[in-house]
Amino acid sequence: MFRLYSKTRSPSILRLSRAYSKPQEATSSSPISSHSYIDDDILSLVSKQKIANHLEDLGPYPSYSSILTPQHFFQNEVLMKYSQKSPHPVSLRQLAGYGKALTKQKILASANFVRLELPIRLAMRIRDLQTLPFGVVNNFHLAQIYESYYHSFNAFRKIPNITTASENERFCEDISNLLDQHVFNLSHLMMGALEVSILESLPQEALDSFMSSMLRSRISRRVIVEEHLSLTEIYKKHPYQRQSPDYIGEIFHRCNAAEHFKMVHELVKDSSLEAFPHRDLMPDLEIDGDTSLSFPFMVPHLHYLFGEILRNSMEATITTHGDSGKKLPPIKVTLIDSKKSVTFRISDQGGGMSHEKLKSIWSFGKSPDHARQSLANFHSIPDLQMYSNLQVTPAGSSIIQSQDQLSGTSMAETSPETKKSTLDRLINRHYKFKLGLGLPMCKVYADYWNGNLSMNSIEGYGSDTCLELSKLGFHSNVIQLDRA
Repeated sequence: MFRLYSKTRSPSILRLSRAYSKPQEATSSSPISSHSYIDDDILSLVSKQKIANHLEDLGPYPSYSSILTPQHFFQNEVLMKYSQKSPHPVSLRQLAGYGKALTKQKILASANFVRLELPIRLAMRIRDLQTLPFGVVNNFHLAQIYESYYHSFNAFRKIPNITTASENERFCEDISNLLDQHVFNLSHLMMGALEVSILESLPQEALDSFMSSMLRSRISRRVIVEEHLSLTEIYKKHPYQRQSPDYIGEIFHRCNAAEHFKMVHELVKDSSLEAFPHRDLMPDLEIDGDTSLSFPFMVPHLHYLFGEILRNSMEATITTHGDSGKKLPPIKVTLIDSKKSVTFRISDQGGGMSHEKLKSIWSFGKSPDHARQSLANFHSIPDLQMYSNLQVTPAGSSIIQSQDQLSGTSMAETSPETKKSTLDRLINRHYKFKLGLGLPMCKVYADYWNGNLSMNSIEGYGSDTCLELSKLGFHSNVIQLDRA
């Protein structure tokens, strides 16, 4: 029997239950620590008895869950069969070749690949969650991810073979809606990591491994799904049209590096105005090197990578030189175009950091105090969605909601060309919402695309951040989307 569904309550939960069993005791001695990330002013406005009413949600079968029920354990045999299968390796080169000359047969084959592949990949991640210690997977945020994944797993495994264009149309609607339903998962994953750090319930190395695995898998699944949606749209508009030799799909846009750096720089300046209202004195962006550099990439990923690096440089420069009353030192970006990769060096004069601190910036594991502050900032982000919109039938089958039902509920905005993305919301967040996970996240994203993110720092002067990304051209067969 795996730990997730153990009925045994932890000692801490039992202590909390006893503390709330007598109202007078709850008033005199609150079990909620003053070190909590919850503001004391908020607690003074909230009835502690109301909080006590939710203590049952700390158990294995929370009241808000339609999936984590006593029957869920017996449904796990189906999931185990899927989790023991191997995902099919697929590369960007294969996807590119698939889309060069589309036919109806190719579209249907692509649909059935997605239909069969996603339940396997989801089952593997669900199983990873099940094998975590109960106190970790029972974390509210990680439990939300578990529910979301199991809901999708349940939905996909019941979809029959797709044999007609109309069936593929319905399938595309379903997977498009599921993508939108999953936008909140990234924020829950990050908040879950912070709460695990607060409680120190996983070693740092284990937390880093878990987060890296979950993020890589998330990227792979979304790329595979979005590529099929893109192929279907292209076939509907231009059936049998042949693409150029370097074509790698509609979800990858040719990006002029200098232009995108300038776009993100303006967003970062906008988010920093409250901390430093003199916009004209903010650090300029000086770009040199191969300034005409252009390469295909996913725009949300590129903007997130550029955004987090520039935010750190901007914050450090304002903190170090903001009281001078003078124009702040510029942030310098050097663009380097090589045969197999593109490299960006971002240099600032933000005071640098010690070698000891530099070693810890790449980890998702933070000190409890640091994690509490970051979590408080996360909860302050406007319109943060805390509960999923997942629904099931009385018989336990997953219900896939339409986009209309989900409008206004996600953390991100929708554009005609891209699906909803939590990354958009994180890029545009206010300066004061420092999450402390930007660089570890960026390192995983860079590594996923066979790149690298590193930093050198001179304490008392500034830092050089180096971002390398592999070129995603037709001849690259290295980028594997089988990081399930």
